[in-house]
This record gives sequence, structure tokens and C-alpha cells, in this order.
Amino acid sequence: MINGKKIIALCTYRIYEPQEFAFLSELNKRLKSANCQLFIYAMNSEIGITNRTSPETEVFGLIPYDKIDAVIIMNEKIKVRELAQSIIDKASSYNVPVIVADGQYDNVSMVNYDYVKGFEKVVRHIIEDHKVKRPHFMAGHVNNPFSEDRLNVFKKVISENGISFDESMVSYGEFWAMPCREETYKLLQRDTLPDAIICANDIMAINVCDVLNENGIRVPEDVLVSGFDGIDEAFLSTPGITTAVCDNNKLAHSVYDAVVDILSGKPLSTRLVVPEFVASESCGCPRTDLHVKTTVSELNNLFYHHEDEIHVYQNIISQIMMDKDVLGNIKFLKGKYAEHAIVIIEKSCFDFEKNFFYDDVSKGSQVVVFDPYNDDYTPYPYEPGEVVPHLDKIMEPGEPIIFNSLVYMDKCCGFICFSYPRTMLIDYSQTPNLTNCFEMSIGGYVLTKHQNYLRERLRQMYQKDALTGLYNRLAFLSKLNERFTEVNIAGKTVNVLMLDLNDLKKINDNLGHMAGDKAIKAVATSLKEAVPEGSVCTRAGGDEMIAIIIGEYNLDKIVSDIERKLVEFSNKLDFKVSASIGTSTVKYEGGKDIISKAIGLADERMYAKKRSMKTAQ
Repeated sequence: MINGKKIIALCTYRIYEPQEFAFLSELNKRLKSANCQLFIYAMNSEIGITNRTSPETEVFGLIPYDKIDAVIIMNEKIKVRELAQSIIDKASSYNVPVIVADGQYDNVSMVNYDYVKGFEKVVRHIIEDHKVKRPHFMAGHVNNPFSEDRLNVFKKVISENGISFDESMVSYGEFWAMPCREETYKLLQRDTLPDAIICANDIMAINVCDVLNENGIRVPEDVLVSGFDGIDEAFLSTPGITTAVCDNNKLAHSVYDAVVDILSGKPLSTRLVVPEFVASESCGCPRTDLHVKTTVSELNNLFYHHEDEIHVYQNIISQIMMDKDVLGNIKFLKGKYAEHAIVIIEKSCFDFEKNFFYDDVSKGSQVVVFDPYNDDYTPYPYEPGEVVPHLDKIMEPGEPIIFNSLVYMDKCCGFICFSYPRTMLIDYSQTPNLTNCFEMSIGGYVLTKHQNYLRERLRQMYQKDALTGLYNRLAFLSKLNERFTEVNIAGKTVNVLMLDLNDLKKINDNLGHMAGDKAIKAVATSLKEAVPEGSVCTRAGGDEMIAIIIGEYNLDKIVSDIERKLVEFSNKLDFKVSASIGTSTVKYEGGKDIISKAIGLADERMYAKKRSMKTAQ
């Protein structure tokens, strides 16, 4: 419970599909009346059609079992039994009750469509009312339980009507368009066509009609066709498909009743919702237009809205991926498209030394990177215990709170939370596009920044001396060329420092070459830290270094700073490190000769100091 409301977690996918949306909106309406808040954990892709585990399923790991009061699992939307069972097991460990829709599990309440009874209505209508003699069954997948149940209904009804069954009366269209079309083409090669093709779902029925019509076989005059499950396309197609509608309102009511019972402490139960039979043109009955006007209006609205969004999002993605006007694009999304979205990603995405999507980067703390409720555009830490930032404000309207995983290159980098102040299909249709926009933008941005980091590292490897970090000779000359071709460089003061480490041979002979390297590095570090930003420093030889400083600076102070830092290094290293330093200053009036002369003069002065030091010894 949160803020005095009981929290119901719903696990599903594709909330933007009209049928799923109809279920969600009706369920939420009823839950609101019972002072319940709906948290929706949704995937946007179907995972049950492959054997791979999708990182999108990590959205179910966001469920706050210590705060929720019940879990609803839409089993036929998830389609992976192991995944559904893992959610049930986790809920059980927190003593949270579970309601499963469209599935059979132990120790849960269940709300199931009575597909057998609903499908039997369709088959009896075709066989008994239309008196067909050569029926054919277009099944789903081989050994699929739903397909097998419907095949058994087909066998039962034709047997009761005196028609003998044999295996030639079954094709396997796998519940989908292309396999079904292939099986229909095979039927056309037979000497005798069936007089009716009874399909296990509407998608196959629509495609059977299409293939038959393409080949001059009229539906229903030559062959009757029926489907099952009542998708919107069945009522939009020509001919309209005879089917049975799995009424989402009835399902929502039954799920709500199960929630109320389970929260009241009543025993686990099983409820059955019988699909409603709908006859239409594909079997020769009058057309039934069920919700067609509303559906067409919504589909048109969604289509054009979707097209506009895609163009906008593609532009935003490309700009953010290339690290162009990231802040400007974030502001635009906040004000125009994502004002009800909060984005949270792994903090390690910003560690560009490693690539979150390529490297084995462990997940840890997360940060909020997109927050329309906050005017500060700086990412800030996310506290998992609060479910999502601004939860109190988000919960006020009582509308569903929607969670999607953010997945890029097969790795989940965070999640996005939607909290629309209303429940409308036009809003829900935005969620997959927005989710994709953020995951592509974040993923591309991380890759771009990592590539830039690697490019900079390579540049430094080729330009910098490995021991000292100063420019090598070629890079030094290139940098000087850049500086002395700048606008308004003429007339400026150019300062030159030449440094040479004292007694390097003695250090190497007495303490070893590692000590000599430490001494060289100490001189280079002292030089880098003492000169102003923008100075060009190089290791000119083994222990010789040069710094070019453009502008009015106190060279005596810089030399003093270098000598002071070398004393500090000497104390740390337990041996003396010092350097002979020569300086020169000129006004730059153009040409390279003047710089060469300044370097030569500083070099002479440096060696003069080195000679005087040896004489003094």
C-alpha cells in the first residue's frame, strides 16, 4: 500500500493495442472506484515466439513486492511460462497474492476465457447451420495446447454430425500470416477443395480469404471461412470474418472481481469468461460491424500520429547520438512529447572509459536523466525505494503508472516510467515510440562518447610521450603551427622555457633507471603544473624539455614554482631532483625564425646554468 491506496501490479505487453487498451482502461476504472492504484509493467515486443530471453523482461524486476497488494499476470501476453512462474514465485516469497489471466498455475486465482466453449459455437455454426460436408481445420502450432483444444472441438463436432475425421482435414498455419498462406496454397493444389475452412484464429482466417480470393475462389460462395478471437481486423476486412469475440470488458470485470475477492481474504478461485459468437460475411451471414466506426477513427488517428512522431524521433535520436544539442533536444521532448515520462538509467553508462553495452560492466547505482517535473537538467541519484521520483504527484490522478525497460544492443540500461493524467489510446500509443527514442538516444550517445574517448586516447598515445605526458616532437611542432596561425597572434609575447634534468647519469648509475625515469617524470610534472593553461610543452630529448608560453607572464615566478615543486618531489623520492632552466622572451612578428632563435637563446642560457652549477661543485 502507498499513500493509503492498495497497489495492483499488472504484467503484460503491448498496452497500445486496442484490445489490450480496452481491457486496461476498464480494469483501471473499476480499480479506481475501489481506491486501488494500477502499476503496469509492460513489454513492447513479443518474447514467446523465440527461445531467447529478452532483456525487456527486466521490467518485471522493478515490481516493488514489499509495497504492492496483488499481482495480475496476463499469461497469454507474456507467453513464457518460466517467466510467469518466476513472477508468481517472487510474489509468493512476499506473501503477495497473484491473479493469472489466460493460464493454468498452482496457488493462484485464475480468470480464463472458455476458449473451448467459444470455439465450439463457431464450429457448430459452420457445420450445423450451414450444413457443410467437407470441412477443413487450419490449426495453430503443432502440439500447442490452444491449437490442440480447438482441433479436438473440431473433431467432436464433425463426429456428432456424421463426418469422419482424417489427418488430411488439418493444416498447421501456426497462428500467423505467412505459414497460413503457404498451407492455403497447398490446399489449392488438391483435386477437391473443402467447402469450409475453420481457422483457429482471425489472423489466419483473414489470410485464408485473401489467398482464396487471389486465386478466383469466392468466399463464401465457394468456400466458407471462419476465425476465432475477435480482433479488430476481423471486422474491418472484406469479407467480414465470422468469429468469437473475447470480450475485454467482461475479462476486466472478472479480473477486478478476482482482485476484490483476493484482497478480502477469500479463497483462491477460477472464473471463466465465454467468448461471444459473432457471425459475419465469411460464412454467408450478414456483415457484423462491431465497433467499426470507433476503431477506424482510432486507427486513422494513430496512423497519422505515428507517422509524424517517427520523423520527429528519428531526428532527435540522430542528434543525441552524435552528441549535438543534447540539452536542447531534452528540453524539446519535455515540452512537446515526453512531459509525462521519467527516464532512469545505469550510472555506469556515463563511465566512458568502459562501454556499458560492449564491456562486462556490472550494474549498480542508477540516475534520473530525464525528469519533466524538475527544471534542473543535471542527472541526479535515483532511490529505488521510492519506486519512481515524484510518486506522490504521479499518483494523484489515479491513472495507471506504466513501466518499460530501456534496451539497447540486447542489454537493459534502465527504465522509463509514463504517468499520463488520463487513460487514452492516443497517449498509450506513444509509449513504444518514446521508449525506443530514449533507448536509441541513450545507447547511441554512450557509444559515441565511448568512441570519442577511445579516439582521444589514441590521439594522446600518438601525440604524448608515454613517460612524461608531454607532447612528442612531431605533436609539439604541429601544436606550435596551430598556435602561430591563430588570428591576432602577431605582436604577442612569446616566452620560452628550456629545462634539463641535472645529474641523470649519476641517478641511473647509483639508483637505477627506474629512479631516473621517476626523476624525468618529476621534472615534467613540475613543468606542467607550473606553466599556465594553454602552454605547449614537449620532451625534446631524454631529459630535456621545452615550454612555449604565449602572453604576458612572470617567468621568474614560473621558474621559482618549478624549483619549489622539484624540492617537494625530492622529499618524496628520497633523492635530489633538480633541473637547469633557461628562459627567453620575444615579441612575435611573424615567421618561424624568431621562435627558433628564442628557443636557441633559452637553450644557451640553460646550458650556461648547467655549466656554472658543475663549476660550483
